[in-house]
Amino acid sequence: MKKNRFWMGLLLVVAFVFAFSEAQAQDGSDFTLRLRRDWGYGSGADIQGNMTLYVDGELDSVERVVYYIDDDVMVELAEEPFRFSFNTDNYEPGIRQMRAEIRFAGGTVVSAGPITYNFLSAAESGEKTTRLIVIIAAVTLAAVGISQFITSRQKGGQVSGGGMNGLAICNSCGQIFPRSFLGLNIVVGKFERCPHCGKWQVTRRAAPEEIEQAERQSRIVDVSKEPILEVDSKPEKDALDDSRFIDM
Repeated sequence: MKKNRFWMGLLLVVAFVFAFSEAQAQDGSDFTLRLRRDWGYGSGADIQGNMTLYVDGELDSVERVVYYIDDDVMVELAEEPFRFSFNTDNYEPGIRQMRAEIRFAGGTVVSAGPITYNFLSAAESGEKTTRLIVIIAAVTLAAVGISQFITSRQKGGQVSGGGMNGLAICNSCGQIFPRSFLGLNIVVGKFERCPHCGKWQVTRRAAPEEIEQAERQSRIVDVSKEPILEVDSKPEKDALDDSRFIDM
C-alpha cells in the first residue's frame, strides 16, 4: 500500500512538472508584445498619433488576444493576425503601460509585455517636432557655412582634380571649382556656393570633357576681355606736316 502511494505521488509530481513545463513553453517568453508607429511622432518612449499593437510569436493555436492599457481593456480579438490599430489621442496623455493576454483553445492564458510609453498630446508632439526641425536646420546651416568657408578659401586658387568629390561647373558664371566635401547632399547633387560668383546652386560632378570645354570657354572669355591698344596716329601726322617747313 505504501509503495502504491509512493508511486502515485511520484506520478502526480511528474504530471505536475510536465504540465508546468508545457505551460512555460507557452508563457510570455515565447511571445513579444510590439508597437508599430503608423503615422505620427515617435522619439524613444514618447509617441503620438496612429499606432498598432501586435503579438510576435507562434499564433497557430491562439484562440483570442486581449490588449490592456494599464488595467483597462483596449480590445479583444478573436481572429488572426490579432493586430490592434489605435490613436494615442483617444487616451489620456502620460505614462501608459500596455500588455496582452494570449488565450489558447485548451484554456491556457499567458501574457506578453508589458511595454511602457509616454503618450504625448498633439500640442506636446508639435513642440517636440518643431524643436527637432530647428536642430536639423541648425546643423544644416552649420554644414553649409563650413562649406562656404572652405570654398571661399579656394577662390582664385589653382583648380586641380577636385579630390574624391570631383569638379563642378557653375551654372551662373561657368567657372570650374572643386566640389566641397561638406556640401549639403541631396538626391541630384550637392547644394553649395560657387566660390567665384557666390551663387548657391545644386552641383554635380562634371565629366572630363565638360571640364575641358569649360576651360576652353574660359580662355576665350579671358582673351576677349584683354584691352585693345589704340595707336595714336596724330603725332606722326603732325610730324609729317611740320616737315614741310624744314629748310633743306
